[in-house]
Amino acid sequence: MRRPRSWFRMMVMAAATLLAAALLSSATTASAAPSAAAQPYDPPTWQPIPGHNVTTVKWGPITIPAAPETQEPPPGHDHGHGPAGELKNEVAVDGTCSIFVELYSGCREMKIQKPCEDCYITGILPDLVIAGTDTSVNIETGGMLHHVVNMNISRKDPLCGPGLGKHINMLGLMQGGNERFFAAGNERTFGSVHSSGQYGYRVNAGDKWGLVYHLMNHTHQPLTVEFKYTFTWVKSAKQAHPYWLDIDQCGNSEKEVPAGYSDTHYEARLWRRGTVLSLGGHGHDGILGVSLENASNGKWYCTSIPGYEAGTPHGPAGPGAGTPGHPAEAHVLTRTGHPNAPLSSYHKTVANFTTCEPDMPIAFFDKVRMHTTYNMRDVDPGAMGIMVVYIA
Repeated sequence: MRRPRSWFRMMVMAAATLLAAALLSSATTASAAPSAAAQPYDPPTWQPIPGHNVTTVKWGPITIPAAPETQEPPPGHDHGHGPAGELKNEVAVDGTCSIFVELYSGCREMKIQKPCEDCYITGILPDLVIAGTDTSVNIETGGMLHHVVNMNISRKDPLCGPGLGKHINMLGLMQGGNERFFAAGNERTFGSVHSSGQYGYRVNAGDKWGLVYHLMNHTHQPLTVEFKYTFTWVKSAKQAHPYWLDIDQCGNSEKEVPAGYSDTHYEARLWRRGTVLSLGGHGHDGILGVSLENASNGKWYCTSIPGYEAGTPHGPAGPGAGTPGHPAEAHVLTRTGHPNAPLSSYHKTVANFTTCEPDMPIAFFDKVRMHTTYNMRDVDPGAMGIMVVYIA
């Protein structure tokens, strides 16, 4: 039976309407994709644990070379601010540098004063300042604390012991020890071993400390800096043990991540029975989170989420998975909580990571799995994903 032309006209109009609606829906969806930092976050401010000793020390001075006048920025490492002078993964030790460390990394002999002896560190506030001042070095002042690793070279790292192998193993072999107990990136995340103040990182009398750092200078003049650390500590506490996890375990902590969404894993057995007290993450611009899962029972210890200033061009390129341990979005920061590093000094780069105090058990044979999730606009050949975990 032949349909009337009016019916045909109605069908064409309906199809056109549906097509237009689909196109409009597609355009709306594309423009309304979740932002890189849609959740406002007001992080806590640094507060020393009441009743604990507070000691500030400085380590340095260290001069970062000037940025070259003409040089293309290396991919993934300029952090959106152009070429930089760098001291990349230089080692500093309180004592004598092994000649072998000097050959493969560069080593600086420097007095690294501890806040106390025969004591327990309960909290740490890291910073990088212009030498001889308390002025924080950040994007605003032309510098960058890419990262710094705090090591006790009088002890052996439980997961990367001294030996022939990767960078940290070799460093431990050459210097006698390599226990990594704290780290900071430019976001300068501070924290406590546990907010109760009952637990601490043990510092024995005579312990020697070391640093591994990557410092950047975006100005065209040399920049002389010092590390400025404030510690809280007590003479008596329950001992907490640090475990370092990263996406290039025992190496330089850097690994390539692709453009788009990615989830990089690292798995380990910590061989310790106890309670997971505290942990927090570190990564580069474009990161969505660093999370720790107990792969033996499927429970999550922590999802450490980065924070960026509103309107950042340096945040994740898009949303994440939104499943447990895989944040859909980063945080929008209202402040950093750091007393010497206001939000404006970061120029919209990553300026905070949340930390966790799960107070959850871990069994001797349990396997943990660390997830590092990025959503990058381009490939980053040297992205980081790090967690330091304290267990008692």
